[in-house]
Amino acid sequence: MDATSSEISERTLVALAKALRAVRLEAIVIGNSASMLNGAPVTTQTIDLLIRDTGPNRRKLARFAKEIGGSTPVRISELSNIESIESALAVPIEIHYDRIAGGLTFSFLRSRAQLVTVGREKLAVAALADVIRSKEAANRPKDRAVLPILRDTLAVKSKLEAPPED
Repeated sequence: MDATSSEISERTLVALAKALRAVRLEAIVIGNSASMLNGAPVTTQTIDLLIRDTGPNRRKLARFAKEIGGSTPVRISELSNIESIESALAVPIEIHYDRIAGGLTFSFLRSRAQLVTVGREKLAVAALADVIRSKEAANRPKDRAVLPILRDTLAVKSKLEAPPED
């Protein structure tokens, strides 16, 4: 799959994947970034990653931030455990820990994620159905606005992947 958009270029995604591989940080691309990589005609101004919240992963995350020329991860608000990394990748990276809206855990998303090729690298990307479930549960205006596009994309993908009828 060729992964590009006006905000997030293939070069950015390749650099992201290389940095994750270099520090051995297991992460799943979620949110509109995942939607885009699943073929939905959406854009985003951040790359959202889900990781497990462990001591070793926190250390890997700090090395990842350095690898991408980024800042130390900073909490986006006192009410959230989401952290942001400002980086040389041209877009902020938002780090989510353990679970996302809809009760979707890292383990569950990983079991259904697909590996998407960007350049010569691979990224684990949340399944589009799971992105939809999370956005429905979050129920923010920006999520409600994109849901029809995501549902239409999933319907088209399902028809294209279905076995031909006799």
